[in-house]
Amino acid sequence: MHLYQKYLLVMITSLLFAGLYFYLKQQDLVVDRVADTLLVILDKKVEEEKRHAFAFAFALSQNETLRKAIKDGDREKSHLILKEYMETLEVFGGTSINVQVVSKDYHLFARSWDSSERGLDILKYRPDLMHIAKTKKPQLSYEATRRLVLIASIPLLVDGEVDGFIEVIEQFDDLEDYLARYDVELIVLLDKKYKKRTVLLQNRPQIGEFVVANKDANIHHISYLQKVGVDELLKEGILKGEGCYYFAKNILNSDGKRIGNFVLVLSQKKVELFSDYSQNLSAMLAYTQKDHFNTQAIQDRELQIFDDFSDEELLRLKKSMRNEDKERLKVVLREHLKSYSKEELIVLLLDINSNRKIRGEIK
Repeated sequence: MHLYQKYLLVMITSLLFAGLYFYLKQQDLVVDRVADTLLVILDKKVEEEKRHAFAFAFALSQNETLRKAIKDGDREKSHLILKEYMETLEVFGGTSINVQVVSKDYHLFARSWDSSERGLDILKYRPDLMHIAKTKKPQLSYEATRRLVLIASIPLLVDGEVDGFIEVIEQFDDLEDYLARYDVELIVLLDKKYKKRTVLLQNRPQIGEFVVANKDANIHHISYLQKVGVDELLKEGILKGEGCYYFAKNILNSDGKRIGNFVLVLSQKKVELFSDYSQNLSAMLAYTQKDHFNTQAIQDRELQIFDDFSDEELLRLKKSMRNEDKERLKVVLREHLKSYSKEELIVLLLDINSNRKIRGEIK
């Protein structure tokens, strides 16, 4: 081989390696951008859920009808009040929330979703309640209770003393649905050292030193992470998998301790799609988001009989209607109430179900 041919070969090889290097660096930058944006989306949604949970817990803690039922020791009435609020909020607000009342001696007093565990001592699952009772201040955080959940806890104060707790509890269903609009899957990991406390997660899959806390996590991704481990993912925050990328974010409890991690999963094809756009990635995600809340205008002429009623009057009317008429009214109410923020809907629901309006203001 002639000398000039050797030089040419070296130059071509150098150019190929340089091109490959810059291509890989560009890919890393794209993945980093995707990671940053997804974590911003996650943070905003988590903060929104925290805000709504606290707003509802606060409003309930100020509701006279519920407070009187608790003061009278009427567990059944408290259960029915909470159950009605939750069902109405879920139907017209599209929000699934659980609420419970805990007595001042840390026993379950009433729940919105069932009445089978009344009187259960929950202190061993909820050591954080003692801190709330001591400080007499609300708390809003993810906690490893009998499962991993977001809890907004408001102490009920009577003459300056804690007389119980109102708690709004959210699992991960709404968060999973929200991320799915961006074609992002969610795995929620809980540190295994909390497993004894989380009795409802005993049969959940494990990945190394973590328990999978959300029930709808993709088994394919669980199996892959079980095989390769999560050490690199949790250390670096990003892991390239088989046809997808994994992104990790810490979950902190009320003490600021890491109790687990959110893991977001996005396909490699989706990441590559983003690299074809020079515009801001957040705008791209917003553009491609599937809108689950658009509905068609109501066409049924029979429903026009409700046009002259206020939203509050319609909700009150629903209580006294026949079942077949209630279904027609629900269609109207969904259309009327879809423009409400969750805070506005919460206040409306509490006002129509109370003899007096709430004593505080949701901020």
